[in-house]
Amino acid sequence: MARELSLWSLMPLAIAVFALFSILGPVVDLLGGGREPVPTIVRGSLLSGLVALGFAYGVLRRRYLVIALTLVGQIGWIALEVRAKSASLAAPPSEAHLAVDGILVQVQIIVTYTFFLIFINGTARRYVRIRAEVDLAHQIHQVLVPVVETRIGAFELFGFSRPSGDVGGDLVDIVTGREGWFGYVADVSGHGVSSGLVMGMFKSALRMRLRQGGTIAELLADLNTVLLPLKSGSMFVTVACVGYRGAEPLEFAVAGHLPILRVRAGKVDEITTPQVPIAMIDSYAFASSTVDVLAGDLLVLLTDGLTEVFDRRDNEFGLERAKALIVGTADRPLAEIADRLVAAARAHGRQLDDQTLLLIRRT
Repeated sequence: MARELSLWSLMPLAIAVFALFSILGPVVDLLGGGREPVPTIVRGSLLSGLVALGFAYGVLRRRYLVIALTLVGQIGWIALEVRAKSASLAAPPSEAHLAVDGILVQVQIIVTYTFFLIFINGTARRYVRIRAEVDLAHQIHQVLVPVVETRIGAFELFGFSRPSGDVGGDLVDIVTGREGWFGYVADVSGHGVSSGLVMGMFKSALRMRLRQGGTIAELLADLNTVLLPLKSGSMFVTVACVGYRGAEPLEFAVAGHLPILRVRAGKVDEITTPQVPIAMIDSYAFASSTVDVLAGDLLVLLTDGLTEVFDRRDNEFGLERAKALIVGTADRPLAEIADRLVAAARAHGRQLDDQTLLLIRRT
């Protein structure tokens, strides 16, 4: 949580941490019988508070140099205390020092408790509220992007979307109608709640537009018109889609997305229609095309979250690796093909983007 907050928001917590550990100054004097001079007590309080504060900052912000410097400072402080202790052992105990030490400890405890309460009541409460809203968005995302596993006539379909965070911008969907079905994957640029919001608008607009019929090119053009004014200027949606209306061949379109892969007899063809993404250019003339799908053919629609995965040497998993794995498992159940592809990508490197896949096989 602390890495997501500004330094100003963390100020009450910083004061509380400093006050808490600065108690070590008077506590050390109390344990020594009240022999320390006042400058030594003040120095001990300041150093112990600053060391604790620096260490906390380094850990929460992952600044390892700061952690190292605070540890060096801690060692230096111990050396100074040992030297000061040897000089003060000859001094007689001071009841006045003990009283002052006791007062300082009480004041520092009150300050610590007060600023912890300020932090909890302010920044932490706001974070909890935001966290609750993100959790709700995550639940809505799960409803909007469920796992797809169905069979429609001669076609079996399987798809899923695994977000890289709490809320993803990828979408996989199958829409059935009287004549056939329409399947697609979409990828909203960016990450987080804003992308998830645009993703929800895209799915709603697409499903409503499908009720009117028409070609996929007309569908994409209308989606472009609807979404363009409803998102920020830097956002757009890439999509790859396939539609079956009960007649051959199948209609498809790709807009700014990875090509659709057709696996046939151990070979892979890249099926695409080069054009810009949705909601990028006003009044763009989108196009669609057709593709023949024979019995045993497999269509693969995937997002770049599965291909743009990098290992420790910054080597990309890439589309070619994905194609080779899919060819080698094309005769397996669709869920198994999906699991193997995801496992291979995860083994190659850490997931950086939403990973979405739709498999369509004609039986």
